[in-house]
Amino acid sequence: MNSCKVSANLLSVGIDVSRDTLMVCEYYNDDRKKINEINNSEASIKKLASRLKNDNFSGKIIMESTGRHHMLGSIIFSKNKLDTRVINPLITKKYSSSSIRKVKTDKRDSEILAEIGIKERSLPEPFKLDKTGLVLRKKMRLIASLSRQLQNLSTCANEHKKTLAGLKCKPSSVEEQIFKTITMFKKQKEQLEKELENDICNLNEKNNEQAKKYNSVPGISPYVASLATLIFSNEYSQSAKQWIAFVGLDISVKQSAKWIGEGHLTKRGNDYLRKRFYSAAWGSTMHNEKFKEYYDYLRSKKNRKHKEALIIIARKLIAILFSMHKNDTVYDPIKPLFITS
Repeated sequence: MNSCKVSANLLSVGIDVSRDTLMVCEYYNDDRKKINEINNSEASIKKLASRLKNDNFSGKIIMESTGRHHMLGSIIFSKNKLDTRVINPLITKKYSSSSIRKVKTDKRDSEILAEIGIKERSLPEPFKLDKTGLVLRKKMRLIASLSRQLQNLSTCANEHKKTLAGLKCKPSSVEEQIFKTITMFKKQKEQLEKELENDICNLNEKNNEQAKKYNSVPGISPYVASLATLIFSNEYSQSAKQWIAFVGLDISVKQSAKWIGEGHLTKRGNDYLRKRFYSAAWGSTMHNEKFKEYYDYLRSKKNRKHKEALIIIARKLIAILFSMHKNDTVYDPIKPLFITS
């Protein structure tokens, strides 16, 4: 088949990912769908990437974010300059649930992904991370997961210590060892955080101009600036709300007719980033008069609690960074943060 004809006919490629295999659906402009299964291996993926590249394929490759199994394909396709989009499973669910027929197979999932490549307008930016960038993201998620687990373990251990103290009983040797292990894990998590900080700052030496711009925003430390440069530059860039949602600082909406329920943080985004920006909000409030004024306004005039006010300021910080990124501007300390009227 002529390669120019293939590129003109092939509109989108959807790939359903599993540990060992990839189900590939090629969607053509005459509604024809070609589906085949390949190994989730470097050799097989490189072969597919080479064929699509040689055929001058200019459409989108859609893959679902599936833990680690999509990573090899994403890296190889991106390296071959193929437009690869890694989407949230929630987007796939939206399309599959709208179908009358309730079919759940790997083939059908690949078809849905191919359709999304044609129909969906709110797709993430093309995947551009290399192995180093992916490892750093995984390290962030590991730290976030460790933080949650250690918090639960520490609470459990401290409650047990108080119980023993109240009963005037000494902990056994096994209990003592558990307490020491929890303390050791905390220290190791802190060491991992320092390691991540050094890795990200060193990586962003190549792209330090944008990091320097972000660092000029009150509360944004050099590390958070480097982190934002690494993460946000490759993520959704249509609106600040997308960046805010990626961090998990967006508010869920509950409304039916005239009833409006109380909104809560979705916390669907990146736990590690959310913690960093919450700390940045506190730093901006403590060390910048303008942000302190905003904090006081939220507390006194809007009756916001301390935590709510800091979350609002964290969202504001992300919105400022988004505006700087999208418009290629620097931070303007004169521009008002809020309007009182």
